[in-house]
Amino acid sequence: MDFYLSNMELDAQISEIRRKIRLSMNGVVSDQMKMNGIVYKHNYGVSIPRIKEIAGEYVPNHDLAQRLWMLKIRETMIISTLLQPVEKFPCELALKRIDELDQIEIVEQICMNLLCKLPYANNLCVECVRSEKMWVQITGFILAARVYNQLNSTEIHIIIEKAFESTTTTEFHLYKAIALCFGRFCRINAQTVKLIEEGLDMISQKDSMAQQYIAGAVKQEILFLNNL
Repeated sequence: MDFYLSNMELDAQISEIRRKIRLSMNGVVSDQMKMNGIVYKHNYGVSIPRIKEIAGEYVPNHDLAQRLWMLKIRETMIISTLLQPVEKFPCELALKRIDELDQIEIVEQICMNLLCKLPYANNLCVECVRSEKMWVQITGFILAARVYNQLNSTEIHIIIEKAFESTTTTEFHLYKAIALCFGRFCRINAQTVKLIEEGLDMISQKDSMAQQYIAGAVKQEILFLNNL
């Protein structure tokens, strides 16, 4: 567990942020999220646009971002990803944060707001998809889908190989992330499309729900791209 020394200025900002979150709370949305299996320690149901508005009222600050993350409140965790300076977020800390993830919404937000902007995002993708931990893998594939156009050929092949190895999963968020990753990779070039199609032809014959979903979703994406 991380501990931080008291800082009156940061403490005041955090109190102010929490007040704004409470004033913007939506209990109906929070209850609906819980019913759909999206469970946080604390969740005020604040909309993403409003969360971004609140974050936009503060200057990015590493210590503030860390304190907001440690509160384990849905809204403060998302704000943390928006206020974390990239240059003060080393790979060790990124891996630590990723290891704490267990909700798809936070995975998507941290990938979009922070991880895709890191100078080592490519290496992070590869390391995450190689993990044995499901949520770390999910993060790796979603991040790869965001930075697909900056990956080199070696990284692309590693991620594709690991993705096909994981298509036997029964975890919905994992096989959905793999489908998303493959779909984005099909935008890279014809050689990558051919490599993915060869793998899809193999898994599309399987009875696995995950493999059927991935094959169907990616083939639809390829068809869409061909019609552009």
